[in-house]
Amino acid sequence: MAIDKKFNFAKSYQDLQKIVEWFEKEEVDLEEGITKFEEGSKIVTDLKNYLEKMENKIKELKK
Repeated sequence: MAIDKKFNFAKSYQDLQKIVEWFEKEEVDLEEGITKFEEGSKIVTDLKNYLEKMENKIKELKK
């Protein structure tokens, strides 16, 4: 199983944290909020996929 060497887990996680912090502000713009929600959803999906690949890689190495 190939692992995407270009994916930067730490940076993606930081980007997600910034989006969460933006939503925690008292006043958020609805249109911008929708855009940020979509961006955050994509980041979450990418993070989950990366973690699944890492988990599978570890399982392969343990065999």
